Amino acid sequence: MKWKEIAKFASGFEAFHAILHASLWLSGTSLSVFGIALPGHWNGPAAVLGTVLAVALAWYGWRRQPSSS
Repeated sequence: MKWKEIAKFASGFEAFHAILHASLWLSGTSLSVFGIALPGHWNGPAAVLGTVLAVALAWYGWRRQPSSS
């Protein structure tokens, strides 16, 4: 499997992950992970970071190589 195909898949996964964090942030829902309670406002930075990561992976996965003329 090529790296660009993996980046395309990871971009979609991370976009879903960012949307999930954004919806949890906007609803004010807190999470408990392995017994550690995470307040709802932690989802804001996670949504922003996930969006940046999804855009970076999409840019890498779908960019075209410059044609040599």
